[in-house]
Amino acid sequence: MKKIAIILSIFAATTMILSSCAKYEEGPSFTLLTKKARVVGTWTVTEVTVNGDIQDLGGTVVKTTLEKDGTGTMSIVWGAITITNDLEWEFDDEKEHLRTRTKETDETEFGEWDEGEIIRLTNSECWVRTVETEASVTVTTISKMTKE
Repeated sequence: MKKIAIILSIFAATTMILSSCAKYEEGPSFTLLTKKARVVGTWTVTEVTVNGDIQDLGGTVVKTTLEKDGTGTMSIVWGAITITNDLEWEFDDEKEHLRTRTKETDETEFGEWDEGEIIRLTNSECWVRTVETEASVTVTTISKMTKE
């Protein structure tokens, strides 16, 4: 009986420790891969939710490739039209937010940084939430992406 109590105590302690290790709201609670290793790759937007309503992407395909060195590209494909821009990316100091900035095709300088809160980051899924307030109206957008 004492052995069962010890095993249950170890199990309960392990469960509490692993569940408290979750960096992101939607997980994962445990992974051996670094955040950088999980985020590097080519991502395709699969769903966009604005204030809780799923948006129709209308056949638009948005792909973002993030390289290890903090560079990458973003491509938007709509029908026969493809627009590709260079980008730079980085984590904030706590690695809770992903920051990106793009360079327009005809520009030589990168634009302003856009920042989103990472709410899920696995090797195959990344969910990013942005909150913008303008004229007392708050818009919350969640972009869900899968890795190719």
